Parts: sequence; C-alpha cells; structure tokens
Amino acid sequence: MLSVYTLVGASELGYDQERPTYKRWPARVPTAQWRGVRAEECDKLIARMAGLATADPPLLLSSHLVSRRLLEEPSPQLAADYKHREDLIDALLCAWTAALWSRHGLARCQVLGADSLVRLGSAPTIIAPARPEQMRDGAS
Repeated sequence: MLSVYTLVGASELGYDQERPTYKRWPARVPTAQWRGVRAEECDKLIARMAGLATADPPLLLSSHLVSRRLLEEPSPQLAADYKHREDLIDALLCAWTAALWSRHGLARCQVLGADSLVRLGSAPTIIAPARPEQMRDGAS
C-alpha cells in the first residue's frame, strides 16, 4: 500500500495522472495479454525509479547486486518470479520513502492516521510522500 502512496505522491516518479498498472489489472487488458502488459509497466516503473539516482535523497538501484538486476533484466512474466520483483520494488520504495521523510519531513510527506482516536503512540500511521496539492488537512 505504501508504494502506491509513494508512486503518486513523489513528483520525481512522474505519475501525475494515474498510478502505474504494474500491480493492478486494468479492465481494458484481456486476460491473455495481462502478464505481458504488467511486465512492460513494471519495466517502465523501474526506469523511473532509476531516475531517483539524482533525487534528494537519491535511490541508487545500481548500488547492490540484487537491485541492479532490476535494471539489467526485463521483468518476468512467470507469477512467482514477478512477485519477487514486485516485493523488491515495494521494499526499495519504502526505504526511499523513509529517507525522504528523514531528509524533508512534513515539507514532502504527510502522516496518515495521525488524527486517529486511538491513544497517542498507538495509532496506526503511514508516512507517505505527498505533493502540496495532495496534503490532507490535519494529516501532519
């Protein structure tokens, strides 16, 4: 879930209009074509993530053997292999979100769930990148 917030909340990734379909199956895509479309969309997302190498803070996909393979190998269509890749992407986006929060705090992120009625320190919260127009009143 956090990766979806990161994808649409981080302007560096360029998903201004719609989040990518690397996870969700659009109704317009026939079943027989879904795995190929999903792999293509995943590769597009990885290319955008590679652009975070010059972001503040940077995400250096090439800095580790496992994440470097995202850049070197096309996304697989086999479900189990694809799921592994998807999980790695989610982990990398979560790590980058944590770095973004650490570096920029409320200037670039919002805290979702902070207004919960649960006692302070126990409320479930999500730290999510957010563009100024996405900031929720009272979210921080």
